[in-house]
Amino acid sequence: MEMTRRGFIGGALALAAAWRTGDAKAEAPAPAPAASASGGIDPRFAVLISDVHVPLPWSEQQYRTGREYPWLMGQIERFVAELLALRPRPSHVFCLGDVSLAFSEEREYELAAKLFQPLEDAGVKLVATVGNHDLREPFMKHLGKWTGGPSPVPGRVVSVTHLPDFDFVLLDSLKEPKPDQRGKYGALTKCELGDGQKKWLEEMLASATRPVILGAHHSAHQLGLAKTIARSPKVFGFIHGHNHKWDQAYLHAGYSDCEPIVRMQGLPSFGIDRDVGYALLRSLPDRAELKYVARDYYFPAKVADADRLPLWDDIVRDNTGRRVSFPFVK
Repeated sequence: MEMTRRGFIGGALALAAAWRTGDAKAEAPAPAPAASASGGIDPRFAVLISDVHVPLPWSEQQYRTGREYPWLMGQIERFVAELLALRPRPSHVFCLGDVSLAFSEEREYELAAKLFQPLEDAGVKLVATVGNHDLREPFMKHLGKWTGGPSPVPGRVVSVTHLPDFDFVLLDSLKEPKPDQRGKYGALTKCELGDGQKKWLEEMLASATRPVILGAHHSAHQLGLAKTIARSPKVFGFIHGHNHKWDQAYLHAGYSDCEPIVRMQGLPSFGIDRDVGYALLRSLPDRAELKYVARDYYFPAKVADADRLPLWDDIVRDNTGRRVSFPFVK
């Protein structure tokens, strides 16, 4: 009998639950320690999201986006509810940028704050950084309490979160458009770390005593960090958003024999298009593990089930249960 799409997604979520609790058999990694008694929060369990793209209807947009996304707000609300229903609950939810739909309207950040507030109310710490569709001023005005504390790099949304077995560092890769370029998609194509953030990163990695995994909205290749990461004795992974794709690449220091490599993993969107879902992160003494909860695929828009392309369901099926490990060894 052919499995329905709803049944398939339900099975995927059940598999994710088994992975979190260690109940799955051969498919699951070693179980994490039991959750803490305070509110059922597991300090070794976190969730990664990216490319939230909180939408505004056209009637409220100062800068027109070219299309509306009538499904998107409901999708984001359902995903936040899913995160709140996880048992045990994650200690953190990390957001890797692009909270804004396109042109960083302040109202989008107001709505995002309301969407994310239930996470804080449930004892889950939200730590976010910016993407190319964001602007720092409205982002910080409405989401500044969810950036992991004061940034170690002035003027940038940078954080260091000490998880049980490694440090997760979120970088700020936003290159803001000039004011006269607001509302133009062509002004959103660039990224940068800037000299101050590069200097801080180099110094931080040179003095690191624990394993480090880096995160940013843009990829390490886009930011020119591939060799720096591969050669650093303390960096064991790089995670990014931006492409709305669960895809893996490898960072190399060069082409000599036995050059170290580091895994780089891309995250899905949180509902707007292409790969749709989120990732579950587990901290273990010898590695970190990231697992994709594949919730959907569509492009360029979500459509009725009767109009879906068969390949979209194949993509979800192929992606379900995929995971990547970041061993703390080079």
